[in-house]
Amino acid sequence: MNYDNKDSSYYSNVRLDLIKLIDVNKKNIKVLEIGAAYGETLHYLKQNGYALETVAVDLYEDKNNKNKYKEVDNFIFGNIEEIELYQYNNYFDLILLPDVLEHLIEPKIVLNKIKNCLKENGEIIVSMPNIRHYSAIKKIFLKGDFSYEESGIFDYTHMRFYCRKNIQELLETSGYKIIKQESSIQNFKGRSFTRILNKISLGLFEEFFSYQYFFVITK
Repeated sequence: MNYDNKDSSYYSNVRLDLIKLIDVNKKNIKVLEIGAAYGETLHYLKQNGYALETVAVDLYEDKNNKNKYKEVDNFIFGNIEEIELYQYNNYFDLILLPDVLEHLIEPKIVLNKIKNCLKENGEIIVSMPNIRHYSAIKKIFLKGDFSYEESGIFDYTHMRFYCRKNIQELLETSGYKIIKQESSIQNFKGRSFTRILNKISLGLFEEFFSYQYFFVITK
């Protein structure tokens, strides 16, 4: 996978959609983020009292934009499928996996690896794109096009594609218990045409309107 040609904006954001899934009572916790980009989400968590300690892991080090990196307690650059995190066994209260698993060759191996890093009562928040979204159906079945793109559902660095059912199966067969699952339609609190249409249809087409899914899991 070649990340060298990615625009720097690809890595840059605070994942407020994940943060809103964190229990508001959780304060001063230890947080690991896989696929941490510039560490912006971890920095936000620490600045706002959620995190006491933050550890970031990311495959790619953007040496041309080092000034964009936020301060975290430890930033590890490397492939999560290859590196070991023995020093963090039974260590983290929260692990973030923001749109990571679909980029991996063997996501189950990584899910098993980070399970060792999670405290017994710890949680993992996962987000993954939904290939059943209507835009993917339109592109594949109406246009006959499966070309890859710079980002999004057809990101050229994606190794695997999932519907909601498949994400759930991946997590459960990896030995996790699902505490909560939420579609992007549910997660987004603003006004949108698809959100209104989903409400009118009583959620019948939710899986076609949801760009991604969020899962909160524990071991």
